[in-house]
Amino acid sequence: MSSITNGESTELSVALCTCNGESWLEEQLASIEAQTRPPDELVIGDDASTDATFGILQTFARRASFPVHIARHEPALGVVDNFEVTLSRARGRYVALCDQDDQWLPDRLERGVAEIKAAEGDGSKPVLVHSDLLLVDADGCSMGQRFMATRGVDGHVKDPLGVLLRHNLVTGCTVTCNRALLEQASPFPERLIMHDWWLALVAAAVGEIRLLDEPTVRYRQHGSNQVGASPLVSLVGLRRVMPGPVARRALADVLNQDVELGKRFGSQLSEPVREFIDAIPIGGRRLRHAAVRAGVRPQGWTRRIRFFLETIFSGYRKYL
Repeated sequence: MSSITNGESTELSVALCTCNGESWLEEQLASIEAQTRPPDELVIGDDASTDATFGILQTFARRASFPVHIARHEPALGVVDNFEVTLSRARGRYVALCDQDDQWLPDRLERGVAEIKAAEGDGSKPVLVHSDLLLVDADGCSMGQRFMATRGVDGHVKDPLGVLLRHNLVTGCTVTCNRALLEQASPFPERLIMHDWWLALVAAAVGEIRLLDEPTVRYRQHGSNQVGASPLVSLVGLRRVMPGPVARRALADVLNQDVELGKRFGSQLSEPVREFIDAIPIGGRRLRHAAVRAGVRPQGWTRRIRFFLETIFSGYRKYL
């Protein structure tokens, strides 16, 4: 069964967001076109690009073997709002998220859709499928590393919600999700860090997250990434562990996102998770104990130290 809008049937959409991406956009578009399972449509939201991005998109749309729908946003919406609007235009039963500067491996769409179909049953269960990434430099040359290991993330976790309530496990450019998840996650709440994190939270709370065994994307590192692959254990990472305004604001942003999850899905969350969310404005030992009961456990010792210190001292509360 496919999504039907205005009488047209579409099974698989790709949602691509762009903003001044001329340097690597053509390589990304070529990797979409080379998929073993091509999309039924490519839906694009361009965020007021001032370089050649829009022209590249128009040229590709004229020659692509599948429909390409381009919308230009002026003024720019920003990453999260651009993805929300672009996802709302996608008509597929399955939707793959796409960034402008990576390269997809040839079976990224085929594997993502197959994994969702294996998990979603009759289609009513929200499902998100994601994968690890191969790191490449600005020229596309392999860096010999994978993203999750570099960032200290283990995607094979029994309780993904317990991790996602504190830090993200999912990289958006590897995500494929079904219509049921998009319907549950929309509209996006105002206090949101990133679109992929919100989709993952919703899937973990009311559906299922699945990690593919092998990477599906070559993740380009060029210094301007919205989310890069800097090592977790580094001088910068150690500085972030210590209590201070930056760490407190960052934790407040995460906890505000958790509160939004509670507002939307409170009745469907477990009692310990609801107690954790209710304790966020209070902080201190109550929040710490609630986090333990709810299984909120960050991955990596630097994240755990930071979480312990900031929940106990509760300096984040002034930024809520």
